[in-house]
Amino acid sequence: VTVQHINAIRMLSERKGLPNPGYQLASVNFCNLKKISTSAALVLTAELSKWDDALRQRLTPKLAGWDRGILRNFYELGFFDLFKKSKNLKLDFGSESSINKGKRFVKYLKGKCGEVAKTKVLKGEIIDLVGESIEKWTFLHSGLSEAITNVSHHAYPIESGYKEYDKNWYLTGSYNIESKELKIVFYDQGVGIPKTLPASKVWEKALTVLAKISSLERYRDEELLKAAVELDRTSTEEDDRGKGLQDLLEFINQRENGYLSIMSLKGLYKHSMNQGTAKVKTESFGSPICGTLIIWSVSLD
Repeated sequence: VTVQHINAIRMLSERKGLPNPGYQLASVNFCNLKKISTSAALVLTAELSKWDDALRQRLTPKLAGWDRGILRNFYELGFFDLFKKSKNLKLDFGSESSINKGKRFVKYLKGKCGEVAKTKVLKGEIIDLVGESIEKWTFLHSGLSEAITNVSHHAYPIESGYKEYDKNWYLTGSYNIESKELKIVFYDQGVGIPKTLPASKVWEKALTVLAKISSLERYRDEELLKAAVELDRTSTEEDDRGKGLQDLLEFINQRENGYLSIMSLKGLYKHSMNQGTAKVKTESFGSPICGTLIIWSVSLD
């Protein structure tokens, strides 16, 4: 699943580029899909859920011919629970369950702007996956809560014309029993961090970070993402708020192994730690991702 595929689904859900805007595509078939990551699955599910909302919950997944592994993973991720026409679907994979193949999933959580309480649900599900309490959970909880709060404040500005049913965020996770890798994925379908940062209250602070690079490069999406992460305050400057992305980085630093990856519009920022050694990577894409995708991974070994 590529950015082009995701953008095509977004166009269809918004009825852009169709021969007749009155057409309503009402089913999806993934029989040609053979492999998909947790993060790509979340973005794909979010876009289909947006499409389903636009169709007043009439979207129907057509299951004939699906790769069995893809069907199993989507089922365990709770993909079908997000759609009214398939939420009561019952499938039995028996010993084929991915739980027996060393990987467990947190079912998709879909929330409205401001709905931070669902991070408590996530905590319970993660503990069930891992089988133990997680040290330094405060950093993880604070980072995720801040991401959700920032969606409410910035991702869906009034002037951009978003409808209420568009203002959602999506969250999932996975745990690999063998490698003890815990991965959390968060996605919103808003305007993107690079667009919201210049209008934020910390833009002047961001400029001090961006001043280290040439004027031609500083407004590239990946550089704006890097500046957003390196800021030491949230964009609302409230003393009782957490540090958000910095808290997620702190969790990784405590464990000394893991990474934080942020994709938004045409930019990628990735901060990784390998046995205590930090590395920062930025990259520019030819096609934008519509919104912000945060992937956080850490080794609990």
